[in-house]
Amino acid sequence: MIVHKQRFRSRDWYLLRDTYTQRFFRITAQAYIFVSRLSSELTVEEVWQNCLRDLPKEAPGQEEVMQVLSQLHQSNLLFHDTLPDSQTIFQRYRDQRRRELRGKLLSFLSIRIPLFDPDRWLSRQSGLTHALVSWLMAAALLLLVVFGIATALSHSERLLSQTEGLFAAGNLFWLYLCIASMKALHELGHAHVIKRFGGEVRTFGIMLIVGMPIPYVDATASWSFRDRRARALVGAAGVIVELALAALAALVWAHTGPGLVNSLAFNVMLIGSVSSLLFNGNPLLRFDGYYVLSDLIDIPNLYQRASAQWRYLADRYLLGTSNVESTAQDRSEWWWLTGYGALSFSYRMLIFGSMLLLLADNWLPLAIVFVLITLVVGVLLPAQRWASHLRSPGLMRNRRRAVAVSVALVAIPLSVILWWPWPNSIRAPGLVESIEITRVPAAVAGRLDRIETPHGSAVVPGQVLLRMSNPALEQQIVSAQAQVREFEVQLNLALEGSPASVAGLDKRLNVAREQLALLLSKQAALTIRARHAGIWVADGLHERLHSWLPRGEAVGELSNPSGLRFSAIVSQEQANELFAQPLSGTELRINGQAAEVLRASRIVLLPYHRDRLPSQALGWHAGGVIPVKPDDPDGLQAIDSYYELQAVFDVADQRVTAMHGMTGWIRAPLPPASLFEQGRRALYQLLQKRYRL
Repeated sequence: MIVHKQRFRSRDWYLLRDTYTQRFFRITAQAYIFVSRLSSELTVEEVWQNCLRDLPKEAPGQEEVMQVLSQLHQSNLLFHDTLPDSQTIFQRYRDQRRRELRGKLLSFLSIRIPLFDPDRWLSRQSGLTHALVSWLMAAALLLLVVFGIATALSHSERLLSQTEGLFAAGNLFWLYLCIASMKALHELGHAHVIKRFGGEVRTFGIMLIVGMPIPYVDATASWSFRDRRARALVGAAGVIVELALAALAALVWAHTGPGLVNSLAFNVMLIGSVSSLLFNGNPLLRFDGYYVLSDLIDIPNLYQRASAQWRYLADRYLLGTSNVESTAQDRSEWWWLTGYGALSFSYRMLIFGSMLLLLADNWLPLAIVFVLITLVVGVLLPAQRWASHLRSPGLMRNRRRAVAVSVALVAIPLSVILWWPWPNSIRAPGLVESIEITRVPAAVAGRLDRIETPHGSAVVPGQVLLRMSNPALEQQIVSAQAQVREFEVQLNLALEGSPASVAGLDKRLNVAREQLALLLSKQAALTIRARHAGIWVADGLHERLHSWLPRGEAVGELSNPSGLRFSAIVSQEQANELFAQPLSGTELRINGQAAEVLRASRIVLLPYHRDRLPSQALGWHAGGVIPVKPDDPDGLQAIDSYYELQAVFDVADQRVTAMHGMTGWIRAPLPPASLFEQGRRALYQLLQKRYRL
C-alpha cells in the first residue's frame, strides 16, 4: 500500500493506492490519523483512544472510524492476526468482481478489455517524452491549431459540402481507421504525460464503444499526482493530440485535390475537432474534459458527488428527510455540484438524442437495441433503486410522505402528458405575394447606372424606375446615324445627276432609317419605366448597381397593393392534418411586425404538392428555414416536397405594412390534444418520413 498526500480546497486528503489491484481510496486527514496507527498489536479501541489522547481536535469521531473500517474491510485492505475467514474474503472478492462485471455490462457504450502492460516500453522512450511534454512543443502546437482553424474557416463552404459524404458506405472503413489511429495517438498522449511526471502506465487495451474497438490506456496513476496542474495536463493530453492532428489534417485537406489523401485528411480534421468539442473535451461527459475540470476546480469525484447532491436535494426537500447532509464542503462546492449535476444530465440527454438519430439514419436495428438498453439502464434500474430507497430504514419517520410524493411525481406528469388537452397548431413559414403582379425585365442588356425609384415605393404609369447604359449600343447608334446621313447625301446627288439610281438609294435609306429607329428604341428601353401604377418591388437590386444586366433578366416587379395573399410552405405531414378539417382562426404575422396579427378573408390549401419555392428568402441559402438542395444555384429547389397554403388578406384596415416579397409565418389552429397524442403523431411522422416505416 502506497500513501499519497493531496490537498483539495485548503483541506488535506490522503490517497491510498493498492499496488496489487491498482485501485485507489481517498480518505480525510482525520481518518488517516486513525488508519496510520492501526497495528496488529493494538485493538481498534486502543488505537482510537490513543488518537483522542494525542490529537483530541484532529482525531476522527466514532462514527467516522466505523465507516472507514467498514470501507477498508469491504475492499480487503484490513489485516489481522486471527484466523482469516477465507470464505468471506473470497465472497467479497466475487461480489466485487460481480459488481465490476455488472458495471461493464451496464456501461454498454464503453466495455474495456485489457491487453498488455506498456510501462517498460514507455520508460525506454524518456527522451521522446521530455521533448513532447515541453513549453516549446506547447507553443508549436498552439500555432499549428491557430493555422488549422484559420484554414478551415477560409474553406467553410467546401467543408460543409464535403460533410454530407462523411457516412457514405465507401468512407466507413476509412472513417473507422482514422478514429482508431487517432485514438491510439490520443492514448499515447496520456501515457507520455503520465511518464513525464513520474507515473506508471500498467494497462493498454481495447474499449468497445457501441461495438467498435478503440484503444485505451489506464491513466489512473495520475490520480496520485500531488500537483493538480499535472493531473489536469494528463487529462487534457489526449484532446491536445486530437486538436493538433485535426489542425494538421486541415492544412493537408485544404492543399490537396480530390483523392484518398484528401478524404483521409478530411476525416481526421472532422473527427479530431468534433470529438474534442462534443465528447472528449466536454466536461459534461465523463471523458477527458471531466477529469480536467474536476482537477482544476479541486473537486474530486465530481460526477458522483453531483449525483449525491441531487439525491440529497430530493431527500431533503421532496421526501422531507431531515437527517441527511449535503456532500458539499462549502457554499462554492454546493453551487458547483448542483449546477454540474443539472447541466451534465441535460447534455447527456442531448447527446443521447443525437446519437439515436445518427444510429437510426445509418443502422436502424442498432438504434432499436440502443433504445431498449437505454430504457433498462436509464429508466427501469433507477426506478428499482428509488423503490429500494423508499423501503430503506432512513425513511422510517417520513415514509408516508416519501411514498405520497413519489406517487405524485409519477402520477401528475403522466396525467398531464396522457390526458390533459393542450393547444395544438401548425406553424408554417411563407411570404407575402401580390395577386396581380407584373414582372419588369431588362428589355436590353446594359450596365445598371442609377436606381431612380427605391424599393417599396408607389409608382405611377411612366415613372422612371432605373437607368442603364450600353456603350456598344451607343456606338451602333453613332454608326447608324452616319450611314443615314451618307445615304441622304447620295440620294440628293442622284436626284441632280443620276435619276436612274434614285429608287435603289431611296430603298437603302429607308432601311438605314428603320435600323436607326430600332437602335434608338433600344436606347430608350435602357431607361426602364413603370407600365402601370403599383408598388415597385426590387429588393436587393442595389447590390447589382454598376453591374451588367443581361437582356430579359428581371430587375423587379410591379405589384397591385390592393390585393395581397400570404403563401405558406406546409410539409406533407402537416398537410395531412389540415386536409382533415376546415381551416379557420388562422393568424398571419409579418417578420419585423410580429406584434400585429393579420386577418385572412379566405384560406385555401392547394391540393397538389410542389418542390420549387416561390422565393429564395424561404430557403436555407437566404437565411430561411426550408431545406434546399445544395447543388441548386438559385436556392429554390426544396429537398422535400411541400404543399402551399394561400391566405388572402386586405391590409387597408390593418396596422401592418405588407408588401410583396415580405416573409412571415402563419399559425393554423388544430383541435386540442394531449402531449402524448401530439408526440405520438410527431414520432410516427418522423419514422414514416425518415425511415419509411
